[in-house]
Amino acid sequence: MKILVFCLLALTIAADKFDQFRAFDEDEFGRTLIDTLQMQMSTGEPIARFIEIMRNLETSIENEQKEDDKANNEYQNQCTEDIKVLQQESANLERRTVEIQSILDELEPLRSYKQGQADAKNAWKVETEKKLADLVKKRETEKAEFDKKVEEHDYATFVIETVRRMFSDKNQSFLQMNNESQWQKVRDYFINASEQAKKFEIKKSYSKMFNVFAEIANAAQTEDFQNSPTVSRIVNLCDLMLKQIEDSKALETKAEQKRLNMFMLEKGNFDKDLTTLNNALAQLTAAILSLDNRIQDQKRDLSDYNARLAAKNKQSEDRGNECREKAYNYQLTREKREQKRQLVSQIIGAFSANQRDFAEYVKLRGQAGDFRGKNFQILGNPTED
Repeated sequence: MKILVFCLLALTIAADKFDQFRAFDEDEFGRTLIDTLQMQMSTGEPIARFIEIMRNLETSIENEQKEDDKANNEYQNQCTEDIKVLQQESANLERRTVEIQSILDELEPLRSYKQGQADAKNAWKVETEKKLADLVKKRETEKAEFDKKVEEHDYATFVIETVRRMFSDKNQSFLQMNNESQWQKVRDYFINASEQAKKFEIKKSYSKMFNVFAEIANAAQTEDFQNSPTVSRIVNLCDLMLKQIEDSKALETKAEQKRLNMFMLEKGNFDKDLTTLNNALAQLTAAILSLDNRIQDQKRDLSDYNARLAAKNKQSEDRGNECREKAYNYQLTREKREQKRQLVSQIIGAFSANQRDFAEYVKLRGQAGDFRGKNFQILGNPTED
């Protein structure tokens, strides 16, 4: 039946007009409009009422588009303003990060320079301390050597003075000995002294000197001790040796004092250098610590500002995407609404120009059962898909 009716339509209505009407019918919104016309015809209302409804619908679509255009313009203007504000905030944050980085670019090389100074002064301090330690060690060695010389000089003095007293003091127990016993005692005393002197570390020559005295005493054993010329010879030698030992000791003492004075001078210079170095190191350490604190503060600030900048850029990007999505959806809605407005306009034009053919098409269409039963409420929301 439906096929027959459409065949009759095709025969009754010109082909170009039929194709136009059928094209309207193939569009979902166009079919709704034709359903509305068919309902109008079925209720017996004047056809002019349909034209009025279509014109009102067209006006409504245009008004809705104007309102949508206005809302979109306001929204996009707000987007522009929001993005401008966000970009300015990002620029401010980025400028601050550049400022902080600039501060770091000054502080970090300064810190490295100060550390280099501290390292150099530390190395100088270590070297100075080593030189001072070497100087003290050298002085201790010199002092020990001097003390050993004094000890050896004193021993030699003691030995010679002891023998000197044997001859000069009227020691009754010594004088009561026979000649051989007296000279033997002197000889043995010098031999024992020579053996002790062999242990000397410095004045080893004293051992030979004591041996000479022992040989003299040994050669004089046949002489009368009381009247022996060897006694005077030994006494004179003892006096001479005591004078030489005293002079040698005086020279050693003078040299020791000179070494001590030189040591005190050099040590004083090292102490001054170390005091200066320690003061400089204390100042450098404090400066480095201050720089470390400032650098850490700046790095924390830089990290914070970088995080805030990233968040602000993300916010700006999200806002831009939101605005672009809104603009895209607006454009799609506008295109769809414009298509509907054009379709309404075309239907009005086609119906006005070909009212009889259009009415015949709608009538036969209804007989073919092509009416979907839609009502006028659909026209109240022409933008609904």
